[in-house]
Amino acid sequence: MKSLTKSIAQRNFLRALMLALAATPLLLTGCAMNGGSNGTQTLSLAGVQGKVYGGQNPISGASIYLYAAGTTGYASANTNLLNTPVTTSASGTFSFLPSNYACTSGQQMYIVAVGGNPGSGTNSNEVTVAALGDCSTLSSATNIQMNEVTTVAAAYALGPFATGYANIGADASNVSGLKAAFVNAAKLANFSTGTAGGTLPAGATAPTAEIYSIANTLAACVNSASPFTSCTTLFTNTTPTAGSAPTDTFGAALNIAKYPTSHVSSLYTLGVPSAPFVGLGSAPSDFSISIVYTGGSFSSPKTTTIDANGQVWVANSGNNTVSVLAQTGTPIGASPLSGNSLSNPVAIAITSGGVGLVANKGGTAVSAFSSTGSSLGTVTVGSAPVALAQDALGNVWVANSTGNSVTEFNSSGTVVQTITGITSPGAIAISPK
Repeated sequence: MKSLTKSIAQRNFLRALMLALAATPLLLTGCAMNGGSNGTQTLSLAGVQGKVYGGQNPISGASIYLYAAGTTGYASANTNLLNTPVTTSASGTFSFLPSNYACTSGQQMYIVAVGGNPGSGTNSNEVTVAALGDCSTLSSATNIQMNEVTTVAAAYALGPFATGYANIGADASNVSGLKAAFVNAAKLANFSTGTAGGTLPAGATAPTAEIYSIANTLAACVNSASPFTSCTTLFTNTTPTAGSAPTDTFGAALNIAKYPTSHVSSLYTLGVPSAPFVGLGSAPSDFSISIVYTGGSFSSPKTTTIDANGQVWVANSGNNTVSVLAQTGTPIGASPLSGNSLSNPVAIAITSGGVGLVANKGGTAVSAFSSTGSSLGTVTVGSAPVALAQDALGNVWVANSTGNSVTEFNSSGTVVQTITGITSPGAIAISPK
């Protein structure tokens, strides 16, 4: 069996999806979003360009910022890359040349619109965001329709890395996680049309109605008139129990994403009277959102984890297989994996080398697979292994539920010790010290 090393598996299935932008010039047409149409707006293809909306209304006089997400720490402060001021026109449009900014391939980019007038007066509470992805994809073919829908997508996908629109970033050791988050934003919303649901693989469904309902709550603030009482209501209902009230719509969206069970009915009601998007017919129990995948040979899936390449591993206890999916949701290689002593698989751990370790509750073995799905053999442990964890040395610890024991084996697959006298262990964790 090949060497097994310490797991650095990335969390959060919803934040592991690939962003792709158009590669040929397009005419920018007004967004025919759920709830209405903005007509047709044709722009010259001189550079990156787009339009900012508050619901269905163009926002004039908004300040445009182009940021590269930070890599020096979580929620690190970012710098606007534009070397010239950019504001939206009377029709909400904006554009800038490639010479107006400098970024490098691999940097994750996002664009922000602040303030402006959506038709009822200048509203400083308005902050609209669109997650663009890799710098290398920006070109004269990049057309952007920014609105509350793209803002919700950015807030939910980038939430773990953000405290505000100017503070989005990750530690240098988790650049891949940050990239995956931008990829996920592109699955939740299409920033070139301003609609919910991006480019999804076959069998995947985006929570469009939920996204539109959350977008409606933000639009109620954006499109309100002075003294902006709807913004006050929005910020009050998105203030965490132990925290400060948000001061703009992106901050409110971040808090809805982070606290999806808080003040749901009040927020839903806020967005109903003049809802620009067709959302849910009634208030949900919470504002959590997820992309639903079918296919992939899923059968009573018990555990989902993600490897360093962003591949998603799913233990299917119902049919004794393991599904391995790319960031796009498509199966990898021979997925679903079978054989190799898989028997009621219920837990998976991934090593830094991409090796998948699977605990088989229906047997006495831990099965090992390469990142491409090849069988790497098994390690015999105790009866009904149900949980796995790795220590700082790369050794793997296994909880054997009916074996009433814990087994430790090293990176070569050799059992180091078996600890007995434990009654029905069902989980295991490693202390950092």
